[in-house]
Amino acid sequence: MENFKALFDLTKLPAKFFFLFAVLSGFILFADQALLKKIHLEKINESYGWIIGLTFISTTGLMIVNLVIWLFNKIYFEIKFFKIKKEYTNSLKNLDYHEKAVLREFLINNRTSLEVPIDDPTISGLIRKKIIFINQQFGNSFIMNGMNASVSLSKFVDKNLTPKDIDIPEIKSEEAFNFIKSNRPSWVENKWYY
Repeated sequence: MENFKALFDLTKLPAKFFFLFAVLSGFILFADQALLKKIHLEKINESYGWIIGLTFISTTGLMIVNLVIWLFNKIYFEIKFFKIKKEYTNSLKNLDYHEKAVLREFLINNRTSLEVPIDDPTISGLIRKKIIFINQQFGNSFIMNGMNASVSLSKFVDKNLTPKDIDIPEIKSEEAFNFIKSNRPSWVENKWYY
């Protein structure tokens, strides 16, 4: 019974089938009789015209419904994406001193992933803001090394984070070097790649 029901479940058919049936039935309904005679379909409207008409109306209607649903989903996605982008941009512009220090580590080390102490409140806050996330190596689980875990920048942050957002001067100088060196998070080992 389930197989029989699945055979007639129209929601599982791709939209291209509805489009194909709409075009074919529309062609048979509206084509010139001479053209139908050439392809040996001149009597199909007499015998099965009501079925072809019903197929044309139903498949065209389904195509219009699919198009409207696609448009609404596209508009909804664009609005949602714009809101998320605005939230990320606001978050990046309103980072506190400690958050900037953590994010500087990604730029200093020229990496998109770092091993950080997961119990650090600044790290937890950045994860909550979705600026960084914990790397998941196996399905929904992640590996911890003591209290350290591997985290990465979100894709949007990785593309849009500028040195200015995290107080890194554009010109590398001794003063800039000393500022960054003295303002690193407490959990950072004494590695330096700047």
